[in-house]
Amino acid sequence: MVEYWDPPAPVRRELAGGQQLRALRDAAGYTLLELATRITDHGGAIGAAHINRIESGRIKHPDVATLDGILTHGLDASFRRRRDVLDAFGYRLPWDLPTEREIEEGRRLSAHELRSATWPAYMMDIGQRVWAWNRYVPRLLGLEPDDPAPARFVGLTVLDLVFNPLVGTNLMIANPERFHPLFLRMFRVQTLAHAHEPWFHDLIARASSWPGFADLWAVMPTTADEALDDQPIHPVAFSVPGVAEPLQFRIILIYLSLDPRIQVVHWIPYGAAAFRHCALWAEADGEP
Repeated sequence: MVEYWDPPAPVRRELAGGQQLRALRDAAGYTLLELATRITDHGGAIGAAHINRIESGRIKHPDVATLDGILTHGLDASFRRRRDVLDAFGYRLPWDLPTEREIEEGRRLSAHELRSATWPAYMMDIGQRVWAWNRYVPRLLGLEPDDPAPARFVGLTVLDLVFNPLVGTNLMIANPERFHPLFLRMFRVQTLAHAHEPWFHDLIARASSWPGFADLWAVMPTTADEALDDQPIHPVAFSVPGVAEPLQFRIILIYLSLDPRIQVVHWIPYGAAAFRHCALWAEADGEP
């Protein structure tokens, strides 16, 4: 089964939007003129006096493009900071796919959690693309932790890993008849808010050519309540090369607080055999 932890709902901030902008500018160490210059260097045209009027609250409803220019080009703010400020002004920030810079920041933010897990774990974004993993993921493939072969998975989606016959990992799932429907239910829940995005339609169109996907997708629930209703608990059973019996794992998603478009996916051992093999892998890597 695939489980997930929701990102926390946006908290109503005590600080007004202008005060939040001022706090971000102060934290970055920019004067009003320096901030305006940074925006100009990126092709914008927002003067220091205009920024001051927004920060002080004299402009209560600034244009969203102006706010985006200040936050993105001027302050280089994180997704979460941009979302908080725009929310304070009554705007909603679209959940676009992370940029290369934001993916790299996600790698940095998730590095400790990936290293500290003593089971397979990887980082992916809302586009379901895998970008980083820990030393236990190659072990699932029967490889040594530093083997370069898994580099071919960078940027692939989890749908590729579960269904795409050209990738090959689909054949390592030992209980596809149980796991595939549950996996797609949770995939539906995760991506429901993005169902109208072009990248989502492209992904589903590509996946529909893979064996078994289109038929399963056609009967998937269309709402989160239906998808989550009466789900049995079935771990994924994974055939690891060199291991006699498939190892079982429960899959749990944890969202990064600073950018909930980035998730760390944990394969938690389920059953004695999986725990034993994860312990052996940890000991081989010198874990206490």
